[in-house]
Amino acid sequence: MDLHHVNRLVLTGVITAALIALPLAFAAAIRLYISLPQNRRRNRAGIAQLSSVSPSTSSSSTARRSELRSRTSVRESHPSSTSTGSSDAHPPAVQRCKTTIFLGSGGHTAEMLQLVSGLDTTKYYPRHYVVGWDDNSSVEKVRRLEAARNQQEITTTGIDQRASTSPLKKQERQEVEEGGYTIRRIPRSRHVHQSMLTTPFTLARSLLVALPLIKRLTCLTKADVHPSSSSSSSPKDDTTIRQRSVLLMNGPGTCFALALAVIGARMLGVPDEQTPDLVFIESFARVKTLSLAGKLLYPLCDVFLVQWPDLAALYPRAQYIGALV
Repeated sequence: MDLHHVNRLVLTGVITAALIALPLAFAAAIRLYISLPQNRRRNRAGIAQLSSVSPSTSSSSTARRSELRSRTSVRESHPSSTSTGSSDAHPPAVQRCKTTIFLGSGGHTAEMLQLVSGLDTTKYYPRHYVVGWDDNSSVEKVRRLEAARNQQEITTTGIDQRASTSPLKKQERQEVEEGGYTIRRIPRSRHVHQSMLTTPFTLARSLLVALPLIKRLTCLTKADVHPSSSSSSSPKDDTTIRQRSVLLMNGPGTCFALALAVIGARMLGVPDEQTPDLVFIESFARVKTLSLAGKLLYPLCDVFLVQWPDLAALYPRAQYIGALV
């Protein structure tokens, strides 16, 4: 085989590969564009409501955390408002939010646990905490928080969350610990002082673990989103449970793998309404610039909250509602 013939074979192979790769790349770009938060149907419908809420002027961090809860649940109430028919024909749905919380260790964990300490456990249920494989400190803090929360529920309402019934499916109920929460581990995307040259490899490992974890913990089924359309052998109740899902993050970089997993699920065809809303809360320590995790997640998150007004002025999609911690 002469050199001229070899060159022709190589050129033919390159052209064939390009003809195959270009349509695939174009299709992937279209799917990515649709999956970004600015282009999600649910966000386009709720963006006016989010923009119309003015920053909180209250000095109470508790009031601001209440506003955070209202902002992360805007999309929960929107689907029901667009349904047809009268309220008598379709009784109001009971909103329940499947909540996944990433804890990044150290100060990130402290800030996030302070943010979620006031969540309504009857609405934000179940709660899935995701921590690093070696982050035993965050695990202990979660257990203490949930134990204190359950004790407070017993004191104020007389209801033990560990013994209360829930509308979870049997398989999901077996996975949820007593108290309505789980703790899952994920390899870190980047270790402290790790070289940027090796970071893509650890990020890939973290992403491989995050993909099935996100699918299992955060993605909803059609019956979860539209319970009235699913068949049921039991008589109709007075209310219908409609679920939403949210993923709360505040750094560091490991949460980037979780966000990529959600975007990847949307690109692979998981219906938009069945994927979680991505919510990032920038650290209180970031006054003038975003953290590395914040810069990476800024274009990917549905809600991006900052705790200083200067950051909101620099980043148009960021929302400032005051200090949350």
